[in-house]
Amino acid sequence: MEFKKLDPKKVEIRLDKLINKLQISNKISVQWIKDFIYNFDLPTNQISEKYFGRLTDLLPRDIKDKDFEEALQIFNEAWNCFPQKITGGKSPQDKFFEESKNNKEENRNISKTLTPQEKMIQNHFDYATEHLDEYMDWAFKEVLPKYDSYLKNNKIDRRKERVGVADVFLETCGRLGFFEISNLPPKFLTDFPDMFFEVVKGPKISKKNIALYLNDFLSFVSIYYPKI
Repeated sequence: MEFKKLDPKKVEIRLDKLINKLQISNKISVQWIKDFIYNFDLPTNQISEKYFGRLTDLLPRDIKDKDFEEALQIFNEAWNCFPQKITGGKSPQDKFFEESKNNKEENRNISKTLTPQEKMIQNHFDYATEHLDEYMDWAFKEVLPKYDSYLKNNKIDRRKERVGVADVFLETCGRLGFFEISNLPPKFLTDFPDMFFEVVKGPKISKKNIALYLNDFLSFVSIYYPKI
């Protein structure tokens, strides 16, 4: 999937329309979001909680699922296309295109000296890089909102913790290029509770509960996405 560069002006317009539609202009503005993104200097593993979590907390409590999904998509676009101080005033998409150009040149030179096994590993990560944006869109714009609604509608307890575990799990799978959840290495699943603690800082969830939440999430995925 080819990543198309977002137009910041168009994203600003979409943000403004969303704010007016949800009637939250007393809590948030386009400029506030741009400033928040520009000054965001926390580690990558805190983006879900500290960026998306902060913004979604400002949404109406009775927001419809469709509007919530739209808000997540627009907040994601804003994150990708607005500049950040931590990267010298460049946006994540600017860094992405810049690094992609450099990596392609480096890979052309490196691939000439790789062993067959190294080439196999390189091909895996090339595939992962090429399809990561497509996977992340699916994971965070479709699966997580649907899972959150599923938990809410079925009145399942500890919804935030469960969604948080699913969030980290999906992002970890994406970063490692494991896009087919039904074919994950068994060791990856058993090791995930330990991996979770390497990524998440803050209120602790027991390893037993992480494994339980993961198992419940995988059951959800097998029902709603049987071909994945």
